[in-house]
Amino acid sequence: MKRRKQIDADTLMPYVLTAGPLLIISAFFVPVIVIMMVQDMLFFSYDHWSFIRPQAAYLGFGGAMIWLAVCLFSLYVVKAAAERKNWSDWSLSVHSLLMTAAFPVFILSIYHYAYLDEAGVKVNSYWSVSETDIHWEDVENVSRTVEEDTQRVTSYTFSSNSKSLTIPYATEDYQTRQAVNRVLSEYEWEVEDKTSEASGDAGDRQFID
Repeated sequence: MKRRKQIDADTLMPYVLTAGPLLIISAFFVPVIVIMMVQDMLFFSYDHWSFIRPQAAYLGFGGAMIWLAVCLFSLYVVKAAAERKNWSDWSLSVHSLLMTAAFPVFILSIYHYAYLDEAGVKVNSYWSVSETDIHWEDVENVSRTVEEDTQRVTSYTFSSNSKSLTIPYATEDYQTRQAVNRVLSEYEWEVEDKTSEASGDAGDRQFID
């Protein structure tokens, strides 16, 4: 029992002061590197016309890293308070459990994507690890979300008689722009415009659901 109590606040402090700030700083650039590399390893195909990595994937991964840092800081504070006041200390077990919550978020972030290919549109929403697809020949309606003030297109929605799939859209994404224009030209769908208030992540927000 004595040995278990040796993991005290003073022992934890160097690790917390090193790992905590490092996780927070890394959360602003590591998600981009990790998600691009892992998604390319897992999902890359020459058959893809366009592969879309939504902003929510990066935000989720970075948020999970910050959550780990918060848990470390909290562990140190709670453990220090417990030692000062001689409380019964379950902080290590509780915080270890809280930290494990970050790992499903890492996985969900990596599995959050969409792509267009010759067959149709495939989407893997944030809360899923499996794809949903619609074949081009099954599409019955196409709509796009347009910002009211800027007239910027933020997303396209392809609908069949049983489901709808939304993909984020940005004009600076050349491959996605070319892929969307290609299918619109080939199938000659009538595109319905839906206006929304200006927001940098309007299309991405629809894509999470």
